[in-house]
Amino acid sequence: MTTASRRRFFFKTSLFVLLLVLCLYLFLHSSFFQVNKIYVTGIDKVQSSDIIHMSGIVKGVNIFLLDETEAARAVRLHHLVREASIVRHLPRTIEIKVAERTVWGLVPFKGSLICVDREGICIDKDSELSMVSYPIVTFNRLPTYINLGQAVYPRGITRMTAIWDSISAEQRKEISEFHYNDKTDELTLYTTFGTEIRWGDNSRLAEKVNFLEQTFKLERDMYSKGKDTLEYVDLRFKGQPVIKTGVAY
Repeated sequence: MTTASRRRFFFKTSLFVLLLVLCLYLFLHSSFFQVNKIYVTGIDKVQSSDIIHMSGIVKGVNIFLLDETEAARAVRLHHLVREASIVRHLPRTIEIKVAERTVWGLVPFKGSLICVDREGICIDKDSELSMVSYPIVTFNRLPTYINLGQAVYPRGITRMTAIWDSISAEQRKEISEFHYNDKTDELTLYTTFGTEIRWGDNSRLAEKVNFLEQTFKLERDMYSKGKDTLEYVDLRFKGQPVIKTGVAY
């Protein structure tokens, strides 16, 4: 092939590729890929229309021109949304996947209950949820106001959920209250028998959980025999826990 032939071949090939790219561009930006359906999955309490509105996605937009990162970020601003993602279903459908926040604990606050999730986010107020179904969470101090979507001592809540996840359903029934002191950065647990368990932080978690079960057994034994009651069990330090008993009445 001569030099002139190679040049003509290169020119024709380049022209063909350019036309192909142009056709592809025009096709991808044509009405064929205009969104005509938007739906939301994973919701129970949140309204689908609210999620779609918050996403900023509207029908008629080109499916490839969506900023899915920004849309998902906007949806996550809803106080009941824990996670959100945008999924394109070619050629014209958008799915908004949502994971809702769910109630983990109840915080007594000004005569009502604040519902918080596992991250300490306030997701409801004045709830009629049963106090038996969720752990009661208290703090040495609370803000003057708590708004929906506001985090309530997430550091303390995270420690509580770690303990909650490490014990059985039966053991959970033995705990009446979690208390977090943000000044000392320590947890205190209270049992249904009224014993104060000075937990501290979550170091030696497995060891403390084992002592926790022993405490429950000791409480039941002392109660059944009508002997002295437990006042507190201190698990903050290594070794055997410090136990103080009181006189049963």
